[in-house]
Amino acid sequence: TSNSPTLELDQQWTIKHKQTVVRRPRYLSRINPSKDCPICLEELRNNYQLRRHLRTDHGRDFSLVPVLDYDQRNHPIDRPVFKVNVQQLPSTATTFSINIENKASVTMALNSAYIFDGNYQLFPIFTGNQDDKLRMVPGYEFEEEVTFDDLMLAKGRIYSLIISATPIIPDEDFDWFIVEQYHFKEKDDEDEKVKPKKLVYADSRYFIGDSTIIRIFSSRTQLKLEKLYPYELSRSVQALYRTNFKENRKYTEQDRDLLRLIERSKQDKLLTPDSYREQLELLNQFEVKHLLEQFGDYTLTKPSIKRRDGSRCYYISTKQFKKKPSLLCEDGNVLFIAQEGYLTSKVFGTIEEITPKSVTCHMQGLINMSCVTKVIFLLNKTTFQLERNAVALMSTPLIESICFPEVITGGPLEPISSFQWIRQSVASNEEQMVAIRNIVNQTSFPAPYILFGPPGTGKTSTLVEAIAQIYHRRPNVNILVTATSNFAANELTSRLLEVIPDEQIFRFFSYAFFKKAHYIDWNVLDVSNLAGQSYSNLCYEDIYTCRVVVATLTTAGRLIQANIKSKHFSYVFIDECGSAKEISSLIPIAGLATHGDEINASVVLAGDPKQLGPVFEYEFLKQTTHSVSMLERLMNLPLYAKDHVTNEYNPNVLTLLRDNFRSHDTLINFSNDVFYEGKLRAKASPDKKNLAVDWWRLPNRQVPLIFHPTSGTMQEDKMSYSLFNESEALQVVRYVSDLLKNGLNEKPVKQSDIGILTFYARQVSFIKHMCLQRKWYDVEIGSAEQYQGREKAIIVISTVRSIYNRVGFLSNPKRLNVALTRACSLLIVIGCEYTLEKDPLWETFIRYCRRNCAVAYSFPTPEPKNGEDIDEDCGSSSD
Repeated sequence: TSNSPTLELDQQWTIKHKQTVVRRPRYLSRINPSKDCPICLEELRNNYQLRRHLRTDHGRDFSLVPVLDYDQRNHPIDRPVFKVNVQQLPSTATTFSINIENKASVTMALNSAYIFDGNYQLFPIFTGNQDDKLRMVPGYEFEEEVTFDDLMLAKGRIYSLIISATPIIPDEDFDWFIVEQYHFKEKDDEDEKVKPKKLVYADSRYFIGDSTIIRIFSSRTQLKLEKLYPYELSRSVQALYRTNFKENRKYTEQDRDLLRLIERSKQDKLLTPDSYREQLELLNQFEVKHLLEQFGDYTLTKPSIKRRDGSRCYYISTKQFKKKPSLLCEDGNVLFIAQEGYLTSKVFGTIEEITPKSVTCHMQGLINMSCVTKVIFLLNKTTFQLERNAVALMSTPLIESICFPEVITGGPLEPISSFQWIRQSVASNEEQMVAIRNIVNQTSFPAPYILFGPPGTGKTSTLVEAIAQIYHRRPNVNILVTATSNFAANELTSRLLEVIPDEQIFRFFSYAFFKKAHYIDWNVLDVSNLAGQSYSNLCYEDIYTCRVVVATLTTAGRLIQANIKSKHFSYVFIDECGSAKEISSLIPIAGLATHGDEINASVVLAGDPKQLGPVFEYEFLKQTTHSVSMLERLMNLPLYAKDHVTNEYNPNVLTLLRDNFRSHDTLINFSNDVFYEGKLRAKASPDKKNLAVDWWRLPNRQVPLIFHPTSGTMQEDKMSYSLFNESEALQVVRYVSDLLKNGLNEKPVKQSDIGILTFYARQVSFIKHMCLQRKWYDVEIGSAEQYQGREKAIIVISTVRSIYNRVGFLSNPKRLNVALTRACSLLIVIGCEYTLEKDPLWETFIRYCRRNCAVAYSFPTPEPKNGEDIDEDCGSSSD
């Protein structure tokens, strides 16, 4: 049972189509509802096994993965077959009117319909047997008033409606049927804000080919993607990598030419027009070579493998790896090689899940586990292939105009003189207004326009307003919006849906993100190729009927593969450009903002060169131009330099956003002085920035900043060599526990208000384990890289290094800037004073804390309120 409050009578409900699956039949002579699963049609031994099956295989959201896994020919389709309406009747809380309408143009035989309560129980609405199915001609509506006496209704819970039906096709012996799922819940205020999206239903044309597959066609035209050429490494690259770039008498003249080019890339980290293409591609090849070597370390010989019951999923214990498989990711490719006598067989698959204890692989076929002699994890080279294609499309004139611009001419579109702001807050921000006007009017053309957005200055809001202005004021142009991460792309999409009609926005996801669809907001999913919880390939209608396309940098490369018409886009935006490799930023530019030697679109780069740049494992590349983003490099060119008289940027090519709307003055002042020359202005609202002011734990009640010195023992993980510090982790837990129990100034603190940031992966997992022990599921723990672009009301930082003479990669100024600028209301930094002061920048920060009387050398127990004892959870870890 649930502890959630029960619903009142006559509630309004919202219903969403989640997924439609085409599956092979699985016959049971008789379904026993007390022990058999009527959706999977799986015969189980007893009710206990049924509940276990519902809990572990289907889960609270009633996943249809077990239906798909039953037969590899089972597959999802991207259009619903039925239209469903659910209405709660006022008679009793558990009485509903269910309406199911056949929207296909063929007759459907309704097999069954069930409601799943999210608590491991199925309630039948309609159950037909082999001879008693409801025949639903096109447009037929099945309506039933049903009462569920045992159904527990609770606010916030999501319920599932699962429909099973068989298409009836004349003159066809049809042996497939449809399973369709809907989620419904009580309508809330957020649902009122979301405009209902018009659904496109499965078309009437069904095709059965070679008796093995059914395709349900719609009026959409899939775009064919050109095949990417294999990514091959040159002999010289492999030779130089093998000798660690040191002079060798066996080098050929070509090897020595490349070695000289590498040395040039390390000198002041500058690219030059004459070697631009060659240098970018060469350094990318070295990155690929290094990754291949790393992945080679993950190869397992004579591995121990376990199979998940009744599926093609296999578990591999992480204890078998000689080196922690930190570079593996879900949806990565894997190869099993088996040897049975003289016969060698290979089975490919993908990584389904990675946990600290195991790697789960979903294989394309079954394999004899005892015969597997080798498991090879394969590097996905798609991004590198798309980057190589982008470099090849950059001709010398394009490189000079876009990558090394010296002059601006203005864009081809007619300037717009007057603006009506969509968001009135823009009207009070001079820098935002200037940036938006100049972006819309293409003042930097053909050079990229740079939106320099320090932490909390409204960079995303500025981009959204600029895109919306272009959409409304230039009705004949198309816009490509890209970002370095799916998180940033989703945030942009969500904000754009507030100012642009949803039918004009298309969010394009890669297939790799399909399994994470349940983490994405419904309004974003509804305008994407993951609508209906199924993956759809790129279609003509997605690109040519939507004026705004949103994607990550890499996924934007698929538009080139699809050969979309030249000069389709007039504006190309790249958000968080400062964290991308330069060669990655070329993907949405080359061939999309250009055609041949011609530039057809204004390019807008948004980001902050003072925050973290490109991140990769290979230490050697960090010393080269590979570690410098396009945004940061361009800002060092004369065109983007400050005027030596006014000390201001040229607003025709670059705008610095100055108003920080995120943080308390004290929390932004350090970074403002150290990184931004004092240019920022603290403009956060009083309610936001003063939440922690006067908190009794603050050493200075007017300064919501704490530096808490510790001297715990730093330890190294034997497998990953990453560092962790148990003493610091315990201190983090003490602060979090106190905040959750006692709040701030008598105001409650939610788990989601708190973020824990630490610089080492092992400390991240260590603290996560401690939080999960305490059921703090919504306290977010991550690295500086994971927190870039994010914010939390409260940030607790664990620096880990202790009683040591070096701070390691904590010395990176950009990493420190990111860490210190995530908090809105309260920042707590826990670390070893002795060690951190070995670094000049950290020493400056500690002096800043002392100057503000913000150093806490102890953690006093709070005074009891009203004579009550306070049970403080200091915590311990058994990790």
